[in-house]
Amino acid sequence: MLRYFLTAFVVCCVALLAIAGWQGKTSKEPPMFGHKEFNNMEYQSRFRSLGEASFEGWTDGRASRPPVAGTVARGTRLNEHEVFSENYAAGLQRNPEFAHGKNAQGKFIDGFPQLSVTPDGKGGFKPYAVDNTVLELGKKKFEIYCAICHGPAADGNGIMKKRSANDGDEAIAAIADLQGASYRAYPNGQLFDVITHGAKTMLSYGDKLNPEERWAVVAYLRALQLSQNCPKALVPAGVDTANLK
Repeated sequence: MLRYFLTAFVVCCVALLAIAGWQGKTSKEPPMFGHKEFNNMEYQSRFRSLGEASFEGWTDGRASRPPVAGTVARGTRLNEHEVFSENYAAGLQRNPEFAHGKNAQGKFIDGFPQLSVTPDGKGGFKPYAVDNTVLELGKKKFEIYCAICHGPAADGNGIMKKRSANDGDEAIAAIADLQGASYRAYPNGQLFDVITHGAKTMLSYGDKLNPEERWAVVAYLRALQLSQNCPKALVPAGVDTANLK
């Protein structure tokens, strides 16, 4: 009996190792499919995009379903009562400078856009006020999305540049120094456009920052540029300008 027990025990151990012992190991063999232990979630009960579906209740046979009528996707920050009102106008229609950083002639604006007083744009406009609230918002978003590359002072010395220099990655090491004269000469609308669409190796952030947040980042960047290139005329009396850095 002991012999049979030991034999069965050895067989079970070998089987267990065969099933689980080599998972995660590197292999040149093609992956194993067709077994529930090794499916790696490749095969699931799902429909392919634009495919045919026979699900009960879907009489049109389409697997890609249209949005439910009268709903707004979560996370769009749209007010459904505003969006579905008779007088609603999209940002491009009511204030193209605010939505795109360009005027009606397609030129980048130098300052900040005027804001619509009412959602439909029919109530007139008011000046864009760069106050502490705007700068705090811009600082928060800049430190989340921009400082990692451009650095906390916007001088191009973020942590990504330091790491890429060690790794020999020239593309990342060439991160823009936003304190440079050429970037300080950019119109505000052009800075807004770069944040929205990206430039060169920089990705776009239009899907991560709404227009209010992008303009706040522009305002905070201008404050950073002023802090590192402050004209002597703006230096308070009594400050030794000879030792300023």
